[in-house]
Amino acid sequence: MAVVTVLEILTGSRGRAGRACAGRLALAAATVVGPMVVPGVRPRGVMAHAAGKTPATYRNPVFARDFPDPDVIKVGRAYYAYATATAWEAPDHIFPILRSRDLVHWQYVGDAMPNSPVWSNGNYWAPGVVEHNGTFYLFYVGKDLRVDRNCVAVATAGRPTGPFTHRAVLGCGDAGTAGYIDPQPFIDTTGRAYLYFKKDNPVHIISVVRLRPDLLHATGPIKDLLKLDQTWEFGSYSTVEAPFVIKHGRTYVLFYSGNNWQDNYAEGYATSSSPLGPFKKYARNPILRGGGSVRGPGGASLVEGPHGGWWMVYHAWSGGPGYDAGGVRTLRIDPISWRGHTISVRGPTTGPEPAP
Repeated sequence: MAVVTVLEILTGSRGRAGRACAGRLALAAATVVGPMVVPGVRPRGVMAHAAGKTPATYRNPVFARDFPDPDVIKVGRAYYAYATATAWEAPDHIFPILRSRDLVHWQYVGDAMPNSPVWSNGNYWAPGVVEHNGTFYLFYVGKDLRVDRNCVAVATAGRPTGPFTHRAVLGCGDAGTAGYIDPQPFIDTTGRAYLYFKKDNPVHIISVVRLRPDLLHATGPIKDLLKLDQTWEFGSYSTVEAPFVIKHGRTYVLFYSGNNWQDNYAEGYATSSSPLGPFKKYARNPILRGGGSVRGPGGASLVEGPHGGWWMVYHAWSGGPGYDAGGVRTLRIDPISWRGHTISVRGPTTGPEPAP
């Protein structure tokens, strides 16, 4: 087994290496539906309902600009969403942050990192954020300046809105691969911390490694968890990626995305009695897939709603699909439910639907 070391550095290209760049080229021509958001300007209408009032319904998308790979955390009574770097942020600003009180109305509040890290020159994808002992940890991907692979790194801040300061590069993939992407931290009820991520191209494997108590270093061997082996995961670009883990009762649930992120992306899950696996995929995956006007739902995270219940927060294409076709990946929400050990998503919806 390999060991993630702090000094392994990587950069890399992958099937979605053009996500941010392609988005920057195509966004100007994209049709945007809903409230517009301009960096640095408080948008009108994004928080349209009266303070303290709960909206009765919602309609997807809940944020109509490009907001790929959303990761949502709850801090007090507020929700914060973080995304892959986008075309509409100010130059050199990465990882846009939105804030909401109800998961329905979202306001742009800034960028996690107002300056890109000096060790990297792009591929700022799929941040995963967790709070621990008053510090916010943002795990992210960047392409290292020295080698042709992607690295997983960590930055910290004292507030959910940052600014986040780069602290360490946790690890990179082996030579001949595109590296590591899609980092997602998870702190168990035992207090132990783990980092889930994807080994990328030519392999497609979701893996996990333990984190030290400071959450700035990995420790021990990497353990591979999921690979390509269900029919829905295969397409014009075949993959499993974007892990997100929650604990439900005594069961660990690993949600993940599969298939081509540019069109037939979808969401499935696997379960285990341990955060280190083995994980067993649900036989009837995917639980969220495109249909009607909705294409490529995925890149999901989960959070409890303001009145309880779990909600899946994900992106799907508005327009396109694909940046080259003028699409953007907009922010969406839909509720999930359990029947015994079986999980389902009431979606993808285009509304109106009962609000969280």
